[in-house]
Amino acid sequence: MGHTKDFFKIKKGWSLQKDEIFDRYLVPYIAKILKTRRPLVIIDCFAGKGRFDDGHTGSPIIIANHIRSVLANDNQNKDIRGLFIERNYTKELETNLRGYENCEVLPGTFEENIGKILALNSRCNLFLYIDPYGIKCLDFQQFERIKAKNFSSLEMLLNFNSFGFLREGCRLLKLNYESLFSDDQSGDEYELDEANTKERMNNIAHGEYWQSIIDDYKNDKIGMFRAEELFLNEYVKQIKNLFTYVVNIPIRLESGNIPKYRLIFGSNHQEGMILMADSMSRIWNELKNIQRCGQKVLFECEFPDSSIQPGFDLKEGILNVLKEHKKSLPLQELLVKLFEKYGIAFSKKEYEGKMKEMEGNQIIIDREPAYTEGGRKATALDYRKYKITVSVKC
Repeated sequence: MGHTKDFFKIKKGWSLQKDEIFDRYLVPYIAKILKTRRPLVIIDCFAGKGRFDDGHTGSPIIIANHIRSVLANDNQNKDIRGLFIERNYTKELETNLRGYENCEVLPGTFEENIGKILALNSRCNLFLYIDPYGIKCLDFQQFERIKAKNFSSLEMLLNFNSFGFLREGCRLLKLNYESLFSDDQSGDEYELDEANTKERMNNIAHGEYWQSIIDDYKNDKIGMFRAEELFLNEYVKQIKNLFTYVVNIPIRLESGNIPKYRLIFGSNHQEGMILMADSMSRIWNELKNIQRCGQKVLFECEFPDSSIQPGFDLKEGILNVLKEHKKSLPLQELLVKLFEKYGIAFSKKEYEGKMKEMEGNQIIIDREPAYTEGGRKATALDYRKYKITVSVKC
């Protein structure tokens, strides 16, 4: 499952969008995290060649360019480096990274390099970019080992092939999985690993729950669309054992299709969660009507999450989240919970704009201090400047 044949000839539309999300997020993330005055290590766990044959840059070059920018800025902490793990294209990657400082290629697989990751100083801020060709290398135990190291901070952006996992699961459980390939409009091909086992899949999923989901699919209790949704919900629960805040974004090739991939972001800091989710939302809004490389992708859907339908009342959505959580929340926590519930359907600016419309009517916004330095009543929704609490108006 998840082949590499011809993968680097052309950078496909969904891959362009995914890397653009990552690229844009790194700008505010790096600027903020370096202010901790602690080292930052960005690890590309499945790096590839670094550059596609059509000239498009891959994630290693994206990371390397950000590192170069930091090193050229005299006003920043320069304790930043990139580690790039790659087994099949080590020489090509080393060639493409030539001339970039603080960038090191680690030959081998992700699992083979876990020891080197764990050997990093725990004072480091660590960012993991995990974008494998398939799912068979993602043994969940390795994530647990990294978490147990207790780095100064840990964030992860994972591209997870949820649909591919279920197809492989159907094969291993002796179901007719060939029809699932006909539903895939991506043009991708898959090399099935005949040596794969249920135990290996359990290690990836961090449990056996996927088997009962496939049994329900087999017995016509649910369709594959629902099966993917249930599986992802359970997998995200496992991710939440690693991170306090998690958002997952379905990537579809056409509106209404089963998500082909899920971008899963995990952070233990509210600001990191808001930065990533807001970045994803803004990119989606900018590009949702754009086709790239002839492919229809996530950004063409009216809403990225099918649970949100046209006509959705955002005011009611905000009220529902407040009512679910004691009717009163600090603004930063409210934004996090909105992103966790509604994904990237709305940006931080849209949420805050709607709250201002609701202020005094459906909600009460308390700011501390209540007045600006000039003596005017505070009206901004800046949680860095004010202590802000949002509550439902009784």
